[in-house]
Amino acid sequence: MNKKKAFITAGLALGLFTAGCSAETAEETAGENQPDQENNNNQEEQMEGSEQVFNLEVQETEWSYNEDLVRNAWTYNGTLPGEEIRVSEGDTVVLNVKNSLDIPTAIHLHGFPVPNEMDGVPGVTQNAIMPGEEFTYEYEADVPGTYWYHSHQDGATQVGEGLYGVFIVEPAEEENYDTDETIVIHEISSMDMDDMDHGNMDHGNMNEEDMNGMDHGDMDHDNINEEDMNGIDHGDMDHDNMNEEDMNGMDHGDMDMDDLSHTEMMNLMYDTMIINGKTSPEIEAINVEEGNKVKLRFLNAGLFTQVVEIPGHSFKVTHYDGQPVNEPEWISEMAFRIAPAERYEVEIEMDNPGAWGIEVYAEENKEGLNTVIPVIYEGHEEEEVQLGGSFTNFFDFTVYGEKLNTDIGEPTKEFDMLLGTDDGGETFTINGKQFPDHEIYEVEEGDVVKFTITNDTDDDHPMHLHGEFFTVTAKDGNPVEGSPIVKDTLNVRPGEEYEIVFKAENSGNWLFHCHEFHHASGGMVAEIKYKDYEPFFTPDPDIPNKPE
Repeated sequence: MNKKKAFITAGLALGLFTAGCSAETAEETAGENQPDQENNNNQEEQMEGSEQVFNLEVQETEWSYNEDLVRNAWTYNGTLPGEEIRVSEGDTVVLNVKNSLDIPTAIHLHGFPVPNEMDGVPGVTQNAIMPGEEFTYEYEADVPGTYWYHSHQDGATQVGEGLYGVFIVEPAEEENYDTDETIVIHEISSMDMDDMDHGNMDHGNMNEEDMNGMDHGDMDHDNINEEDMNGIDHGDMDHDNMNEEDMNGMDHGDMDMDDLSHTEMMNLMYDTMIINGKTSPEIEAINVEEGNKVKLRFLNAGLFTQVVEIPGHSFKVTHYDGQPVNEPEWISEMAFRIAPAERYEVEIEMDNPGAWGIEVYAEENKEGLNTVIPVIYEGHEEEEVQLGGSFTNFFDFTVYGEKLNTDIGEPTKEFDMLLGTDDGGETFTINGKQFPDHEIYEVEEGDVVKFTITNDTDDDHPMHLHGEFFTVTAKDGNPVEGSPIVKDTLNVRPGEEYEIVFKAENSGNWLFHCHEFHHASGGMVAEIKYKDYEPFFTPDPDIPNKPE
């Protein structure tokens, strides 16, 4: 893959920002640089190969998820998600980033194969952007698709606080759609420190961040299970050594925190589904007319594997992680799973007028974490939204679409990747190793690389490879029978085994990690290093780089 040589200069953006500029000013500036939406949908009006400049200010913003849930969030240009960056194939993209937070940050272009120096991983490809500093990312938008951008500095915290946005590269010959919308799925805790009612508590080493959102009463934590944990009120507590990841957003009763699995704890921490920065009842409806051609781009920017159900209509899955499916077929009454960091693009046949609801729910916590996205036909605005019920059929990408010969040759390097945990989910490993003492896979330019990935844990692991696309060739020993599956993020569920291959064509040092950020921070990070690659970057020991 030929790529324009990118450059890095923290000073390039200096003249693009003024000291003390307001969030509104930053938003207006970014809006001026944002490609016009109408022009993006009309390729004849676009100049192919132009330079598109975007100014992103990383800042704290008071954000209204709905009128009852208002919270300070971390944002790009004061919006949640960050402003959509939509360009045309062949454009040169310049992202000028100013950090107005009081902590370090960095931006990773997820899924898009940037040059290594533009990958945005603190300590691996750059130093984190310190408070008050600026950094410029530049790259050529030469691979069409739906991608996203997000912080790769302490991702569990920073993405959780709102640092994510959509990046779309439209192909030179894009199909015309009456509606082309992105559905960004996220989740938060609805609780806040102001909501806390503490009883007689002994919190050991807990601090304000540890206890955010808890409502406590008298507690005895012996031998409680997941069912016992719903809707509890706390009291006398001894939570030695708890942290924010353990306790954020919890409403407790009699419970033994030590008995909780990682999944059970996560189900307690997060209770509110967010769609495009809003929660019910303020999730924006998708307005359509009968006969419209509708494209929806689903992106999971959260931490849970989500299930999507589209009732009352046929649809086809046209892209995985922005890459096209060969000869997709119409399907109906079939749910699809979308794991953290994955993207699924669907085309819906709008032939059933009414008011419908696309249901989205966390597979491990359907009753506690779910929402509905209204789809309203013209003239049916006052009708009650219809749901499809629980679909029992699930989409299987290994048999979907038509085969296509994409042989890249016999593997020259073969690796195993065993996803594990030594302690039931407190920490996570790859081949028994934990970051920063992680597994390193060495490849050479031109290698055909094969990985066999096996999940030996009780959790889903959406494994994301930086810098390269890969093709899924087999699942549980059975070859893929449908369209080629080209992805950058692959969800490996408990007990599953996948074989993937890619051609090593993008020289550099690249992370290969779980995109459930708590799993990555718990150690599930590996690295692919190209032999003879000369790193251009030396980490500054005085900068607190946190690449996971």
